[in-house]
Amino acid sequence: MQRITLREVNPIPQEKISGMIDEFFDLRIHLLKRGLLSIDQIKIAEIEHQKQGKRLEEILVNLGFLSDQVLREIIADLKGISIFNLQEFIIDAHLLINFSKNVAERYQVLPLFCEEKTLHAALVDVDDLIAIDQLRYFFPHVTNIIPYVATSMDLSQAIDKAYGHALSIEGLLYEIEEKENKDKKHTEGTAIRFINTLLMDAVKRRASDIHFEPEGTFIRCRYRLDGVLRQICTFHRQYWPMLLVRLKIMSEMDITENRFPQHGRFSFIVANREVDFRAASHPTVHGENFVVRILDKRHSLLPLEELGFKEATVHSIKQLIKSPQGLVVVTGPTGSGKTTTLYSMLRYIASTDVNIMTLEEPVEYELPLIRQTEVREPGGVSFVEGIRSILRQDPDIIFIGEVRDEETAKMALRAAMTGHLVLTTLHTNNAFDIISRFKDLGISPQMLAGHLRGVIAQRLLRKLCSFCKIERNLTQEEKLLFQEYKQSAHIFWEAEGCDECEFTGYKGRIAVAEWLVFDEQMDDLLSDAKLTELRTYVQSQGFQSMSHAALSIFQEGIVNMAEIERVVGLRKI
Repeated sequence: MQRITLREVNPIPQEKISGMIDEFFDLRIHLLKRGLLSIDQIKIAEIEHQKQGKRLEEILVNLGFLSDQVLREIIADLKGISIFNLQEFIIDAHLLINFSKNVAERYQVLPLFCEEKTLHAALVDVDDLIAIDQLRYFFPHVTNIIPYVATSMDLSQAIDKAYGHALSIEGLLYEIEEKENKDKKHTEGTAIRFINTLLMDAVKRRASDIHFEPEGTFIRCRYRLDGVLRQICTFHRQYWPMLLVRLKIMSEMDITENRFPQHGRFSFIVANREVDFRAASHPTVHGENFVVRILDKRHSLLPLEELGFKEATVHSIKQLIKSPQGLVVVTGPTGSGKTTTLYSMLRYIASTDVNIMTLEEPVEYELPLIRQTEVREPGGVSFVEGIRSILRQDPDIIFIGEVRDEETAKMALRAAMTGHLVLTTLHTNNAFDIISRFKDLGISPQMLAGHLRGVIAQRLLRKLCSFCKIERNLTQEEKLLFQEYKQSAHIFWEAEGCDECEFTGYKGRIAVAEWLVFDEQMDDLLSDAKLTELRTYVQSQGFQSMSHAALSIFQEGIVNMAEIERVVGLRKI
């Protein structure tokens, strides 16, 4: 049984629920009075409400005017109802035997537990009479209902955990094999269900990518989980064509083209929410390789405080992006979380007071209050052309997805020199390498001086599973290593493996970073190209390398030494 945390609230008799609904407050007036929305925003939401037929609350969240959590807190406060939280409570599995997952997802309601004739239930809309009627129908012995207002996200997670996976990947593969050449229509339907199940399973397991890899006689399917590829299943290559066609149709690709790479996008409903996917095919000697990137806003669009950075790192990032002008660079290898960090930065500074414009290849997530442009080369907008065009749009802040060549680097610097805050990314191993990388792109240290505001270099480390990690004493060699870094540790945490982490020993990831915030002294050293003196000065000001930061979280028992060496390596400044 799953554990979920709920706040205590006084029971509401069933006969009072209708009365409570009859006294429905005008949410719009309340939001206006509290200054949470403007009249213009209300008008926009009402127009979309009439067009889409969705609830006003849902429209406000989808437009980005309010967060789901803030809206639920307001409604809960006004109605005197508790908020549903997905932690530390037991859901009575017996209640779910006759109350199907389809009903729970369709009506956005989940029965939690029953005390004598009082039923506790979580709802997205506590005023939804139809949802309440479902509870009455399936639990006729109940006389009282205690509702808990839930966010769509929390309720979907609770439903998934309570009911588990409804479909089996292995079972569907067996079904495809059994029906092959017997019932073509049924086989095609099973193929669709198989792809859908893989997508749902990958999202639920928080995979970032799904790989379909043709070998000689079979297809290997792998997920990238916490940055590492893991094999999920294999199947005979004779079933690959029908599955590939399904993937191409979903991605709006040409199903007849198999000689050239293709790319596409699609959306899919998982646990009652829309998840975006980016797909790419690539011809190989064994057939078409197919990779699906999962763009899950739930885990990727996070506040800066929830990225896993230390408090000092978050503070430095906030100070950097408050600069009125200049260049801020986030650096790291592919898959190190640069895009997630930059999107969090953009969301932090986005407001009606500034004009933020982006150039991305591709646009991974659509953000409110931000004008996003997708770079398409060749034949479309390039980074250089895009920057020129954006500079004529009166921007305050510009986000450039990546600086790849000299011309883009010079245009980005020019924008930073003319009163704009420019955020961008580069691929370097550490924060200091950014200077030599710009030099390779034709930008000298003297040109950067006074305009480079800061650099953030980051990596993502797999966290040890808190359910099964074990401890052992450090060896003498490991103790000497900590002394070299002027740190101390006595306990060594190691991965073990259990059901919770699927026997990998790891669950989730944490960001580790080093950063440089340029002051006047650093600008002077940079303008004189005194890079050795610059390093010495930064060290004297308390700079900590990524290796130091990684060892710091090692001491907290969050990561192990093997993961630090795999991702970061151990080096000084």
